[in-house]
Amino acid sequence: MVKLDIVGTVTESYKGAWSHFADMVKLVWAPVIVYIAANVMHSLSVQQSTTDVDPADLEAVFQASWGWQAAIVTLLGLFLWPIIAVAWHRFVLLGETSSSALYFKFGRREARFMLTSIFLSLLMVPGILIMVVGAGTEFATFAVPIGLVLMVAGLVYALRLSLLLPAVATDAAVDAQMILDATQGNVVRIFAAHFLNILALLIVAIVVSILIGVVALVMGPVIGIIGGAVLGIFAQIISVAILSIMYRDLVLSRQAPAPSSDTGLH
Repeated sequence: MVKLDIVGTVTESYKGAWSHFADMVKLVWAPVIVYIAANVMHSLSVQQSTTDVDPADLEAVFQASWGWQAAIVTLLGLFLWPIIAVAWHRFVLLGETSSSALYFKFGRREARFMLTSIFLSLLMVPGILIMVVGAGTEFATFAVPIGLVLMVAGLVYALRLSLLLPAVATDAAVDAQMILDATQGNVVRIFAAHFLNILALLIVAIVVSILIGVVALVMGPVIGIIGGAVLGIFAQIISVAILSIMYRDLVLSRQAPAPSSDTGLH
């Protein structure tokens, strides 16, 4: 059984993003610009609509913040993210780049990626529903722990089956059982790699937030909005790289010889 290299996986994803920064920008700049522009317009709209709302009244703030603009940004992100993720998965695993200066493609591959992502996010829903619905009933004593167990189980399977996403992105065989077999015995290591990534992202976020805060004092709050959106995209791209490396080391290594060194982050 192949054991996932926790530190090596996270380190390679960050080193790859740094050393291939130009490739990353070329592949994702167009959808990222659209996403940032939408976030800036939405944030400015929220600031205007919440001017006269008491910040302590969370319900009023939420009602004022959520509207058709928020729905549009959410839907836009839902369609833009597969474009970014698929492009980076294919770069990491296949070494594929685009000869075009404008890479903005949402086709069958991106649609399958989006649907697979939605499916994975639904694995925790049964546990959450049991906890929420059962919490206010006489069966709360049983519903809450059962719901919690189901939610944790859903999270475990979602993390393991998330290796389906690189398969979808690279047009490889999409076999859930094969993914479960490949991740068997590596569940704790997969959790640990994601947890280590979260810690690293927290450090990056703290440093970037300080820099953004200083710049925002001079150039205005819009810089903070842009910086936050870029940081969010960066965190997601790193997560994509981690999934690609896990897929390469745990799944592809069982099927064929290791990929040549000219692919992706090497």
